[in-house]
Amino acid sequence: MKKFVLMLMAAMMLTSANAQELTKQQVKAVNKEVKKKLKDYKQRGYEIFGSSRTLETALTKHFTALEAKEGKIVEVTGFSQAKSRNLAATAAQNSAANRYATTCSQQIKGRVLADMANDVSNQEAEFDKFYAAFEGKVQQEIKGELRQSFAVAKQNADGTISVEAYYLVDDDAASRARINAFKNSQQESAIAQKYAQKLSDFVNERVVPAE
Repeated sequence: MKKFVLMLMAAMMLTSANAQELTKQQVKAVNKEVKKKLKDYKQRGYEIFGSSRTLETALTKHFTALEAKEGKIVEVTGFSQAKSRNLAATAAQNSAANRYATTCSQQIKGRVLADMANDVSNQEAEFDKFYAAFEGKVQQEIKGELRQSFAVAKQNADGTISVEAYYLVDDDAASRARINAFKNSQQESAIAQKYAQKLSDFVNERVVPAE
């Protein structure tokens, strides 16, 4: 019990510290976003999932963290629908990891097409192999860096449960995940080895999945 109280106090202090870092404009933005999300979830029939906190509390903490650490953390969302709560939760995490990996792969492909047009010509198949290998490795690596902030769920008429889970990923951790993925995918791609320096520059660029 004593350990639980100490943990609770630490969490409250951390939330308070984050809040103190925000400007009045940022606090206003957080409150506006919380109200907007609460209304949206209520209209769609979603409630807090897997937490004893209220949805308003979870949302406030989530958006406070995003504002306080803007440019240092990334929000990644996962969606799922399954017959059980556990399956839905696992599927949502996989969805988030896949979403981040897909965005990462597409971003690098765009950079390659823009900056390496001459190198890409007549080598599309080899580059496609690299994108596929890299995307798969990113998905594996980033999954371990996903930190769930909160999740909402609703019971469907067909007996399934739909989940929307929101994760925060530290930029430094995400960068390490991408670098590790690139190193591992190099072993499976001759084209990645040939253009290692150029591609590694693209890998180091920040990735922000669309909302």
